[in-house]
Amino acid sequence: MFKISKIFAIVLIFSTTLVSAGPGDKEKVQKFYDFLSNPGSSAAAKAFTQATHDDWQSIGNYSGKNKSRDAFIGQLKGFSKLIPDLKWAVESMHRDGKSIVVRSRATGTPKGPFFGVDGQGRSFDIMTIDIHELKNGLIQHTYHVEDWSTALRQLKGKNSKQQQGKQSLKVVQEFMGAMGSGDMKKMTALMSDDMVWLNEGDSNMPWIGPWKGKDEILGFLKVFSKNVKTVLWKNEDMIASGDTVAGFGKMKLLTTKSGKTTDEFTFALRVKVRDGKVILWNWFEDSLAVSNAYNGK
Repeated sequence: MFKISKIFAIVLIFSTTLVSAGPGDKEKVQKFYDFLSNPGSSAAAKAFTQATHDDWQSIGNYSGKNKSRDAFIGQLKGFSKLIPDLKWAVESMHRDGKSIVVRSRATGTPKGPFFGVDGQGRSFDIMTIDIHELKNGLIQHTYHVEDWSTALRQLKGKNSKQQQGKQSLKVVQEFMGAMGSGDMKKMTALMSDDMVWLNEGDSNMPWIGPWKGKDEILGFLKVFSKNVKTVLWKNEDMIASGDTVAGFGKMKLLTTKSGKTTDEFTFALRVKVRDGKVILWNWFEDSLAVSNAYNGK
């Protein structure tokens, strides 16, 4: 009988340790999540402040660099602009002594790069675990773990490199189309301010680069168009991966200085794209054939 009573007492003590949080404490902790879900709200920030000690700290790792209450409020103001639809929903809340453990669900759609990842309109949906230590009815410390690695994978997308490659290829095709039709306005719009056009060959030919920046490149194109006429330009293959596009095809050029035309030759192209604009145009051609034609050989 003694053994049964002792076991029952142990079970009773253990079961009362992990019970649902009391109404008052739960309301205090809920203010923390109300603020996370309304990071731009001054009323939510005030309620969070009233639910925490002045020396409250946010602790997310063992570095010792904990976040103060004022720093946390400042961080959430930034989140309100970056992730205006941020929601932090409580899924469960339990007491363990003087601590309250919360499992929550964080969702949002960043409007710009988040931890270095441009989600391009994608959203994240992750689990978070927090331990709130209370003292005299107020939160003193909050230990937290968020599954940000999953969030970043969601923002990148399952085939992010493939999707990026498709977007890069589209930019390159539009750039080529604008160049072929003489639409300089569109072509310029697709160039980054720091774009580099790299073509190697006979330095006696006035269009040999490299050329850096829009002004230099536009100037080079004027010189090129006066000295060279494209007789044949045929794209045969284009391959894209991430921010890089490779192109291959056939060309034939007429040089105006000598009036001579090159034989048909193979060209190759390597292009880099960033934020929907061309940042590198690396051109490879039969530079000897072009040089011979230019110099009348």
